[in-house]
Amino acid sequence: MRNATRPSRTIPSTLLLLPLGLLITGLLPGVGAGQDSNTEGDPEPTVLVPQAEEPRTDAWGADRRFGLAVSEIFLTNFAAWAFNEFPRNAAFSQVNPRSWWYNIEQGFQWDDNHFSTNHFAHPYQGAMYFNAFRSNGFNFWESSPAAFAGSFLWECCGETHLMSLNDLINTGMGGIALGEMLYRTSSMVLDNTSSGSSRVGKEIAGFFINPVRGATRLITGRAGEVAPNPEHPSDRRPDILFTTLTTGYRAINPEVTTDDPQHGAFFELGVQFGSPFELDRSQPFDFFELRADINTGDVKALGRLQVTGNLYHTVLGDPYESKHRFLVFQNFDYFNNLAYEFGGQSVSAAILSLWPVGESGRWNLFTSLDGYLMPMGAVNADFSFLAEVPGVRENLRSYDFGVGAGARGGLKVVREGRRIFELSYRGTYLNTLNGSVTNGSDAQHFVQMGFARGQVPIGPNWGLGADLTFFIRDSFYSLEELEDTRQRSPQFRAYATWTAGSRQAPN
Repeated sequence: MRNATRPSRTIPSTLLLLPLGLLITGLLPGVGAGQDSNTEGDPEPTVLVPQAEEPRTDAWGADRRFGLAVSEIFLTNFAAWAFNEFPRNAAFSQVNPRSWWYNIEQGFQWDDNHFSTNHFAHPYQGAMYFNAFRSNGFNFWESSPAAFAGSFLWECCGETHLMSLNDLINTGMGGIALGEMLYRTSSMVLDNTSSGSSRVGKEIAGFFINPVRGATRLITGRAGEVAPNPEHPSDRRPDILFTTLTTGYRAINPEVTTDDPQHGAFFELGVQFGSPFELDRSQPFDFFELRADINTGDVKALGRLQVTGNLYHTVLGDPYESKHRFLVFQNFDYFNNLAYEFGGQSVSAAILSLWPVGESGRWNLFTSLDGYLMPMGAVNADFSFLAEVPGVRENLRSYDFGVGAGARGGLKVVREGRRIFELSYRGTYLNTLNGSVTNGSDAQHFVQMGFARGQVPIGPNWGLGADLTFFIRDSFYSLEELEDTRQRSPQFRAYATWTAGSRQAPN
């Protein structure tokens, strides 16, 4: 979102969305209470009590409330508009039916928002749209269109900027990945059977993890209602669940030829929810992994956010003996640091294998190989400064949008559930759809990322480790005036790590 402001304020017709949303909120499901009778052959009329159809609920007992779900999408957009309109006094929030229709007539364009806005803020907003339905009794697939629908409503009617194709894809696909991850993560702290102060603490924690779900539980009364927890462990806490906290020293070099790397501390959160080798039903994100890095002294505190969750899985070979699995994953990637920007939405097909080492069962080797398609990706560009027009461009985009494909492979050595060594490689080809130079320069980027980690366990939960990451970008520009470039940016980290959870071997 751009930061332009205006001197005066009027109340636009967007306010009409608020009463409309509140009106829809009242459309909660109910069961009719009609009567029927049959007196033929009976001395007295017999009143037949209708059998009320049991409302469909999810694993947590939440009823399907379509009206409330739609209302929460409207109210989410209204809240975002109100923030831009009043605290920010933004110029682009002066919307009205004329601006709505104009945006629709003009169709989708590309925008110049900051990388963090397009690749984190918008997907997070999509997660709220997704959870408006997910927390109201709808499953993963039924909730997914809501991320795109909420994004379209915002793009056409929430601001005067022209609709952005990159926003629609990032908000939609990213909102699904982040939304289901937040839904599953909040499920780990909620407990329908608890009461008193313990219940209050769990509901507050769930609200901060997933605000839309927390608000829904308050509105519907589920936040204080004592009820059974989900029967299947994957709907709450799977049998295999790891949470890892890591902190230490970090050094990253924007270019390998420079002698002045950036130093600082970092904090990493890692979550492994379930295992691809223990999946016993066909539910998306019964297995997912989360990685989030907070860096000090960098362009943004959030330096990395990755979410990978299964959409489909099957056993390769004998279902009782095979240690090989085929999975389809949805992936969310966000890297933003002093050296590079890289992110996007992708879907991958992978083969994962477990190889026992020795007969003791204490050591295992895990391998993975997958290929992926990236409908929307972005990577930092070299010549964005050439597109700057003083007084015209409100913000200069420093990265290219593109569509691409790639492959990656990985190897992990695990001893009694602790990762001892890890090695991975990833290569991505990105063909530019909209470049940062002259608003549409053609370029092709090949991005390589290599990763190596070693860790020494200390006691049952603690460990010491170090890792090395390489980011290599080869960019080929179609304009003769622009020289092809190569960027090489290594990063080194040394740290202490704490892991809690199941002691079964993770993937």
